[in-house]
Amino acid sequence: MKRTTDGFICYENNRFESGLETLSVTNETKSIDDKDYDVIIIGAGFAGLIAARELSQRDRSVLIIEAKDRIGGRTFTAQVNNDQYEIGGTWVHWSQPHLWAEITRYGLSLCESDGAVAEQITLLLDHGTKLKTVSSAELYPKLFTLMNEFSNVDGVQGRTVFPLPHTPLANLQAINKFDHLSMQDRLDQIANLFDNDDEMRQILDAYLSMNTQGDLAKSGFLDHLCFWTLGDRDTNQTWDKTSRYKIREGTSVLARAILDDCQNVNLLFSTSVKSIHRTNDQQVIVRTETGRAFRARTTIVTVPLNALHCLEFQPELNSEKQRAIDEGQCRGGLKFWAKLKTSIGNWCGFAPYPNPITVAYTDDKDGTIIVGFGPDDTVDIRNSQALEHELQKFLPNCQIECVFGHDWRSDPSIKGTWSWYKPGQISSNLRALQMSEPPLFFASGDASSSWRGCIDGALESGLTAVRHVQNYLLKNSSTNL
Repeated sequence: MKRTTDGFICYENNRFESGLETLSVTNETKSIDDKDYDVIIIGAGFAGLIAARELSQRDRSVLIIEAKDRIGGRTFTAQVNNDQYEIGGTWVHWSQPHLWAEITRYGLSLCESDGAVAEQITLLLDHGTKLKTVSSAELYPKLFTLMNEFSNVDGVQGRTVFPLPHTPLANLQAINKFDHLSMQDRLDQIANLFDNDDEMRQILDAYLSMNTQGDLAKSGFLDHLCFWTLGDRDTNQTWDKTSRYKIREGTSVLARAILDDCQNVNLLFSTSVKSIHRTNDQQVIVRTETGRAFRARTTIVTVPLNALHCLEFQPELNSEKQRAIDEGQCRGGLKFWAKLKTSIGNWCGFAPYPNPITVAYTDDKDGTIIVGFGPDDTVDIRNSQALEHELQKFLPNCQIECVFGHDWRSDPSIKGTWSWYKPGQISSNLRALQMSEPPLFFASGDASSSWRGCIDGALESGLTAVRHVQNYLLKNSSTNL
């Protein structure tokens, strides 16, 4: 177990420690050959790792260049006080096909986040001035009925928009009809359902704000509809699939298992790529910030969408792809873990945007560990006193022993949390972002066809890139470097 430069721990006296211990830091970096490779993969997240495994097992020579000192991208399991926590992507489900295949392959198992099914729920309403406790049995039937109505934009549970949930662009006509809607637009459309019950409107707002981690007016409605249709067009199922189950052994164990199955893949860590140059003779030259140059027949770029604009592409990319890169996507908000001094039991709390914490819940049997989310940069999660102040709005007597996490929004190689598109971007940007420009290929959970922003989406996108790269290399097998 080594310490990555990512993440932090802040204690009650604001004593601060940078970096977290994780299995994601590996000993794989070695003297990199200056040979020409079949494939250079930029990024060692799940898209890059699965691509490296599949291509190396097809006897392709592979080099991975990773800006961080670890594998896993926007996921890593940290060790804090002898317990493990998911600092980035966390929740999984057996209905996510590519991920479940890998969990089965490596004999991993699932466990539950206890607070995700808490019996008592705290609601912080009226701009933080009203605190109310309700039972889940009382709240969820009403909330989920409203949520299903919110999602039923076409009167047939989104079936005209996404008739095939894993093929989101199957009906472009219907997508074009609704893609302009923001989450706030859709909330306004169903205002009559609240029957002057502003409290339920606020509760639904809180639930939606949890998903987008930002301003509902800037978050695309169709990204929500994508998740809801993958959740069997049922809010209760969607919650289970996105917020309840996690890998017991940790996401880092899965990432290491995939890496360990790679065949003689070279890895270069703590190295940022500066430029990618496609030459006239169909080669790719990848140059790092330190000036090193590597050559390959193909390159797979797995950099997160919001960080893609940091790369120089020569010649320029397709204009539609470049426009989509320049636009980026929603940056999301914050995620934190907090260890409390005393137990609060099995607990969950919600508050509408722009409260600094939109959802938080306990994630251990004792009720002393809270995982929470919030929008934008409204609270400094590196400051335990500031975070304690915000949690006390939900739990007036709570005291924090320590808080830990990672600032994904400010991470220069990430620049955001999970994927969420702005209004209009699924119809205008998704296909462009998925397009290959041989010998240059792209893979990312930000541009997957299903479970976008999840580990499953990254795996799907990586496997798709493998198929395209392999077909390209076979077709051009006579090309010599």
